[in-house]
Amino acid sequence: MHRPLRVAARAATLALVLAGSAAASAAAQDAPPATPPAPAPAPPGTTTAPATPPAPDVPRPAPTPPTAGAREFAGQDDRWTVGGAWLIRRDQGNVGMKEGWERRASPVGWTAGSVPNVWNAGDNSPESQAGGITWYRRELRLPRIPKARKGGAFVLRFERVAVAAQVWVDGEKIGSHRGAYEPFELRIPAKRARDGKVTLVVRTTNVRNVGDFPPASTQRDGTPGGGWWNDGGIPREVVLRYADGLDLSPVQITPDLPSADSSGLLRVRATVTNVASGTRRARVQIRVGDRVKRLGDVRLKGGESRELEGRMSVPDPIVWTPKKPTLYTAGVEARLTSGKREGERVARYRVRTGIRSVKVVKGHLQLNFRDVNLRGSGLHEMDIRRASALTNHGQNELLQQVRDLGGLVLRAHYPLHPRILEEADRQGLLVWSEIPVYQVRQSQLARPSVLNNALELLESMIVTNAHHPSVFTWSVGNELTTNPGKPIVDYFKATRKVVDELDRSRPMAYARQSGVRYGCVGAYGPVDLLGLNDYFGWYGAPDDPLSNPAELGPFLDRLRACNPREAIMITETGAEANHDGPVTNAGTYAFQAAYAAHHFGVYRSKPWLSGAIWWGLREFRVRPNWAGGNPAPTPPWHGKGLLGRDFSKKPAWTVLRDEFRSVDQLSAPSTAPVTIPPSPPGRSSAAGTGEDGDPAAAPGDGAATPGA
Repeated sequence: MHRPLRVAARAATLALVLAGSAAASAAAQDAPPATPPAPAPAPPGTTTAPATPPAPDVPRPAPTPPTAGAREFAGQDDRWTVGGAWLIRRDQGNVGMKEGWERRASPVGWTAGSVPNVWNAGDNSPESQAGGITWYRRELRLPRIPKARKGGAFVLRFERVAVAAQVWVDGEKIGSHRGAYEPFELRIPAKRARDGKVTLVVRTTNVRNVGDFPPASTQRDGTPGGGWWNDGGIPREVVLRYADGLDLSPVQITPDLPSADSSGLLRVRATVTNVASGTRRARVQIRVGDRVKRLGDVRLKGGESRELEGRMSVPDPIVWTPKKPTLYTAGVEARLTSGKREGERVARYRVRTGIRSVKVVKGHLQLNFRDVNLRGSGLHEMDIRRASALTNHGQNELLQQVRDLGGLVLRAHYPLHPRILEEADRQGLLVWSEIPVYQVRQSQLARPSVLNNALELLESMIVTNAHHPSVFTWSVGNELTTNPGKPIVDYFKATRKVVDELDRSRPMAYARQSGVRYGCVGAYGPVDLLGLNDYFGWYGAPDDPLSNPAELGPFLDRLRACNPREAIMITETGAEANHDGPVTNAGTYAFQAAYAAHHFGVYRSKPWLSGAIWWGLREFRVRPNWAGGNPAPTPPWHGKGLLGRDFSKKPAWTVLRDEFRSVDQLSAPSTAPVTIPPSPPGRSSAAGTGEDGDPAAAPGDGAATPGA
């Protein structure tokens, strides 16, 4: 379950949920997905699956060890990937708990598979979008620990489970978690680890509710919605790590460059926990290259934790830039100061990070003290074959497409996989990092539990990813209602406090809809970097200014006048395209190309804009009835991508590639006159596909645009 947020005392709050990094060998990651076949349908008139027949006498699979190594660099020492031979079982009748699947030794009814895994990859049915229950099981042989190092604890880290998980070891429940896009950790009980073999069982459900992020929804035709496609299962890897008496978790390392001529700065927060019995004394310090600085000395009884804070300067830093993405290795370590192992390092957490500055100054976004004019694309971390359980090859392919387009920025609606962020650090890309507080109703944000869960998710994103120089902003949400009331005003104030507490080195962002009917909105005062999702000339009812592309320029001017302090970026724009035809016909490749040329021409004419992002890079699944404003849709596919499902380039790809490459993205926008290419004709969408589209909501309670 979600934990309550306690910013002032984060050590105890975050110790089980944040830290470390997940891992997986390239070979294991590139193995084909194994999705078990669906069980036979229930007899007519029944609402649950038939009872599981008595299991025959089949031996339990032999336990096998995890894979040594890590998929990404950041994290603690002593990590292993729990890949290998998993068993997977659908539970369409929700009978697993009743029948004790978490305790049964027999593999009857289970199918061989692998993790990461999305059980509904390739299933485009309404039932797939609605979600279901799937169980995962792994017979695991624990790594051998030298006698001198025994007495510590094995910790399981789940990089992502969609949406909720219950976890058992040898039939004993060790914890649960709800939240589809943040990592969490659970400790294996010492009594279960004694003989070196454990049975790990995970029950997952991706049946979402209105309080989840993104929330569940029902469209007007009765089909399930909820943002983008509802992948289920364990889409990211499971990691096992060993804490040698003392555990460093969580660790936050935040880089900064206070001024152009100053030393670099690393701010550190680290929680150290004694996971063993007896009292332990240790010195905790930060190391960058050969330079070491003490964070503090601790004396901890068994089970006690302490949070330490400090900073280290980096003299004469080589500044990280997209043109020269220089990285430093930084680590926090704990060394014992008493006992037989005095002086020995028993815990370490390392990252690769970069020194740079990101600020908003007088309404302009600056990187390393220079105004920027960024270009980029939005994306979802998924492909057709494996859904969101991307392999290393799949991640590399995605990032290569970002680079081929020529943009420096990528944006997703949720925190990206840690390896993707490390690659962005290494390649000099910039990441708009966002939590999936997407189209959440005001009435839901008014609930303390939902508000606290959102704040906790923001905290998790910052603490986990602060060391990445590629991450240039913390976005607190996307497309809440454009007529905000007190719950949203309070939400922005609360997120402002979290960001100020955890990381003042980056601007706080939010991506809004146009909301042309509401005029100047004052709720965005706590936001530093305001994103606009621009669909002028694509969505909008017949009498809505949004349907008229000529309204885009004047609207941008009004937005600037309303928000002179905030930096402003275009965070989405796009038009569906899936067939040939004349430029006057919506849904054609020609219409999309002309739309792209016109909109980015308008953006060039506004030198106060800090950048613009096309939504999205490639086509992806949204929901079973998705149309996206296209007169000839191909549901569930989002057709605004510049790349088709086979990664073929649409004509708009070339338009934007040339546009992106012609802009000096790391300098202030040009003030020279701009010739704006003509727009394709304005259009209006059918009812239910404009900014206040499905699902229906009370006035001011929520808004849903089909940007996905």
